Amino acid sequence: MPGVKRGFWVQIHPNPAMKEFLVFLPITIVYLALKSTILVNLPLPDLPLIIVFYMAYRRPTIEGALMGFVLGYLDDAFNGGIIGTSSFALVVIFLAMHLLAKKVQFTTPAFRAGGVAVVALIKGVLTYSVLRFANVGVYFFTHVILMSLVTGILAPGIITLFQRLFSLFGPESFKGKAN
Repeated sequence: MPGVKRGFWVQIHPNPAMKEFLVFLPITIVYLALKSTILVNLPLPDLPLIIVFYMAYRRPTIEGALMGFVLGYLDDAFNGGIIGTSSFALVVIFLAMHLLAKKVQFTTPAFRAGGVAVVALIKGVLTYSVLRFANVGVYFFTHVILMSLVTGILAPGIITLFQRLFSLFGPESFKGKAN
């Protein structure tokens, strides 16, 4: 190929989705560890869901679906739920958001808040349905409605924080430092 250097010293450009995965994974692990130990009684936003939402409307790829599965699995493992319920819900949400992102632009905070609140409600209903089918007692109001509201209200700020984080460490910030 013309213009491509061949040989031993080839510059490697990592996949942006992999960089995001390497950033989101430790953030999620720390968040879930705090949520399942110290901050148990606080209504916190569903950070894995917000990450999956962020990945789905920005870059709908297979890496995002895999990230949804991994983050859901971690969520189940840290919270002591039935393994696979959150993974199932997050993959379904990623696929739904992938299709919806083709029609709707989530550029304003109001659309992001509404979108995250709706997908949080969908995740809650999916998880609640699986848990009720398995005869596990779950309160619908506190685990679904309240979490959807908290997640929807705090999502725009968290997504803005993610955008600023990746703009600081994105490939555009290193253009002047290449040579």
